[in-house]
Amino acid sequence: MHIPLRLFVSGGSLSSLSILLANAQGATNTSTQILTPEVDAFINGILSGWNSAGGVGVAVVRQTASGEWQIETKGYGTAKADGTNVTENTLFAIGSNSKLFTSIATGLLISNESITPRLSWDTKIASVIPDWELMDPIASAGASIIDTMSHRTGLPRHDLMYKLNDSVPDLIKRLRFLRNSTEFRDRFQYCNLGYGVLSYLPTAVLPDHPPFGRYVKAHIFDPLGLNSTTYAFEVANATGNLADGFQREVSNVTAGPLDRGIPHAIPYWSQFGGEDGNSVSGPGGIISNAVDMATWLQSLLLGGANPSTNVSVIPATVINTVATGFSVLSGSAYVMPSS
Repeated sequence: MHIPLRLFVSGGSLSSLSILLANAQGATNTSTQILTPEVDAFINGILSGWNSAGGVGVAVVRQTASGEWQIETKGYGTAKADGTNVTENTLFAIGSNSKLFTSIATGLLISNESITPRLSWDTKIASVIPDWELMDPIASAGASIIDTMSHRTGLPRHDLMYKLNDSVPDLIKRLRFLRNSTEFRDRFQYCNLGYGVLSYLPTAVLPDHPPFGRYVKAHIFDPLGLNSTTYAFEVANATGNLADGFQREVSNVTAGPLDRGIPHAIPYWSQFGGEDGNSVSGPGGIISNAVDMATWLQSLLLGGANPSTNVSVIPATVINTVATGFSVLSGSAYVMPSS
């Protein structure tokens, strides 16, 4: 049996992992269970083969042609050093899948007709953030929201230029001292700093200057019912459901990377800023679970509507724009296997 699925994989707290599966709309039958004992064995086999100290949360989302939903959520493996198992409610860092939320939050600002002057995807960053400046004067003047979102400003990663407790305004002020490694719009270069800049837009353009984390909570998390999703370590940790990160104690440097050392729980990687967010919230700060991510996938498949109420939360045009390719990494077409 062939089931067309989209696979989203996001790094959790080091050895932890979150997996989300969503098939395209139009499936004709929802009676077929996806997370079967065979799939359970497959996932547990991966965890065993990787010698993982952590586990995974899995969500499967499928919608029929008649609009009915099949939702399956399940946890596998170990969530905490005390042996607690992963469940559908276990909270993981979703890593750079947070960037999609940042892009959509930016799209909500662009759709906001009360903002003067109006924003567009082509709005120049320099026109809305006065402290924005890059070493390359052409990129500094010309970089738009889409350029920053598409990793084509000419800046490489430069991830060591900031600390987790830096403020976003301080991060922006230091961009002018970073060397670009390509010409503006010359090529794709993954750069978290651009999404740090985008996370400052709500504060920069809205009259009440909301922190980014509060803005996303008010305009995406809460309206969609993503009640367990947060940027705040302390909020997630207070639930008792936050997965531990694990790091291996190196005892044999010649061993393979999956066999190396005894695992130890380590502190959560980013504990600054609370629900306001911090310098890494835009690039990768969200904490969530399989249940909320299933709802998120439903909303994306519905063109931005809350799946429980069918109320539009995100304009479909925003989702369509952020799902459009602007930086082409490979010109070759991908052909899905027939079986």
